[in-house]
Amino acid sequence: MGRLITDFCFLPAFQDTSTGETHLPLDADGSVASTHALCGLPDDWVLARNQHGQPVALKASIIAGYMRSGRFYTPEELANISFDA
Repeated sequence: MGRLITDFCFLPAFQDTSTGETHLPLDADGSVASTHALCGLPDDWVLARNQHGQPVALKASIIAGYMRSGRFYTPEELANISFDA
């Protein structure tokens, strides 16, 4: 999947399957993360935090995937996309 991010501009993202709401994870400095980090996600998505206040568990309805051009893709969807021209 790493090649998809760099070669085809897919960004790690999360989606709440119960609402369709999507968010990009953030690094500590507020920039968009290059991995599926849990930082920067809405507080109501977080079930548990560690002693430093960082999220360690999300609601069951939250799934990881990727965003491109405003559209969320699950890993399964990406596995079935043909990138040949």
